[in-house]
Amino acid sequence: MTVVFASFVGGCGKREPALVNPGMSSVNRHGAGSSASAPDAGALADPGVDLQSVRPVGKAFVSRGHFGGRWTAEIAVNEPAMQLYTNLAPSSRFGVGSVLVKKHASTSSSTRGPTFAMAKRDPGFFPEGGDWEYIVLDAEGRLEGRGKLAACARCHAEGNADRVFGLPQEAR
Repeated sequence: MTVVFASFVGGCGKREPALVNPGMSSVNRHGAGSSASAPDAGALADPGVDLQSVRPVGKAFVSRGHFGGRWTAEIAVNEPAMQLYTNLAPSSRFGVGSVLVKKHASTSSSTRGPTFAMAKRDPGFFPEGGDWEYIVLDAEGRLEGRGKLAACARCHAEGNADRVFGLPQEAR
């Protein structure tokens, strides 16, 4: 299935730097089930993708990948992904159920930005995207896109490990 992903296609910037320490498709602009007061909760009805179960990893940093320096970003991951993400190596492969979230905020103010998430699905879900489901929420937490998002898969094909870039040095 193809997804029209117009509002975020320009979001990819320069690729994140290489690791320093190697060691269902749908678009719903109005986010049925989402709530502006709980931007990360409720936007996803699928119990397999729980954005509330993630914990922060590292420090905030200027995102060079999404929107090329316009946003600071914070990464959070769920428990199944924590050990692997914090020790990311080129050979790392995330297990089904791993969830990675990147929350953005303006570099010049405290204005919230978009939230991007990746959820590892069963083998064969989206081979062209590394079997990741890509999820995009706007600044208010409304679902912008979800599923087999080609624009996300295209950029993440350059990821350091399993289509994941990892934390830049300044965020460790």
